[in-house]
Amino acid sequence: MRSFILRIILSSLAAITSFVATLQAQTIAITNGQVMTLSDQGTLDKATVLIKDGQITAVGQDVGIPSDARIIDATGKVVTPGLMNAYTRLGLTEIGSSEDSNSHSGKGQPFSAAFEVINGLNRQSVIIDAVRKEGVIRTVSIPSGSGHLFKGGSMMLTLGDDQAIVADYGPMVAQLMHGGNHAVAWTKLRMIFDQVKDYEKNRKNVLKGKGRRDYILSIEDMDALIPVLNGERKLALYLQRVDAIRQAIRLKEEYDLDLILMGVEEAWKVADELASANVPVVINASTNLPYSFKSTMATLRSAARLNEAGVLFAFSELGQTHQAENIRQLAGVSAGHGLDKEVSLKAITRFPAEIYGIDQQYGTIEAGKQADIVVWDGDPLEMTSNTDHVIVNGIEYPLVSRRTLLRDRYMNLSPEMPHAYQ
Repeated sequence: MRSFILRIILSSLAAITSFVATLQAQTIAITNGQVMTLSDQGTLDKATVLIKDGQITAVGQDVGIPSDARIIDATGKVVTPGLMNAYTRLGLTEIGSSEDSNSHSGKGQPFSAAFEVINGLNRQSVIIDAVRKEGVIRTVSIPSGSGHLFKGGSMMLTLGDDQAIVADYGPMVAQLMHGGNHAVAWTKLRMIFDQVKDYEKNRKNVLKGKGRRDYILSIEDMDALIPVLNGERKLALYLQRVDAIRQAIRLKEEYDLDLILMGVEEAWKVADELASANVPVVINASTNLPYSFKSTMATLRSAARLNEAGVLFAFSELGQTHQAENIRQLAGVSAGHGLDKEVSLKAITRFPAEIYGIDQQYGTIEAGKQADIVVWDGDPLEMTSNTDHVIVNGIEYPLVSRRTLLRDRYMNLSPEMPHAYQ
């Protein structure tokens, strides 16, 4: 027993020492890999990616390597940008059935749009390490249904360790089905937007109690919606059927919204209209069954048809958190149903970065961008492939999570360790 405990202690100390050493800022050169830049450079064979001070400084087949650089030999391996899941609840939930481990819903509270999930971020979430280990470096965490038309504000995360997680405000989120039937929901949405405009014009007087109107929402909720109507914050609208998508396009034009549509199983039916209106979508590419009358036209070829029409899209299982890395499978499914393989990979890297407005820093492997990079031991769209190296903001993180620690602890129990049932 003592020997077993000693081995556990020594193993833990070694892991901690290795972890600290790994997280030190370094100049890194990833060499000899198949680099899928997902930029205009395309895919480069036997190329080098040079990283310094958290940024990519050079990409190519003839890159000088500084003498102090740590070399990662990627011979026979694939190098891609870090993956991005466009719709999760990461950092907001641990166990769905445990109320005290969830911060993603404002249900039962006297506010809706004013609810900001960034205030509930759990930086110590054990899920973050597990997801990052699988190559997911960026996520958007979306509030869940609260019974109101507006769910609240989302947040965008960069998945470092608990001290290096970067959180920023994401889009405001609304769910049409929580506003009543379709006729009621669209009427209410327009009424709210008109009232917010009126409130903004008369805000000083309203706050002083002068000329107060009978608004649908609270003052706090309307304050939260002002940036949406001023084009300073994106609006993510969750809906499904063709008629609702067309209504959303009209709403965007009427109020000049920076709009993202989510869910939209029938988006491919109006792909040309979405492309013309410059409205991006976040879809679950594995949906092909009519789970409701709102999604009778769902198909596995949805992504290929959207791409053909020129619609900007990203993949997500729309709320999956504990297996947020499953976006690789969605991309693979679409690649098997008519979508170009490189475009499939872009839909979980470059495209979500463009949709959320962070593509100047993230989404491709280019000089000047943040060094968020994954080295794979095989095809990144093949679920049997694994990560060899995960680098976030120029820092390489060990491929360790609670799952791997439990696996390693109990895979080969020592004979000296008494079994619970002996």
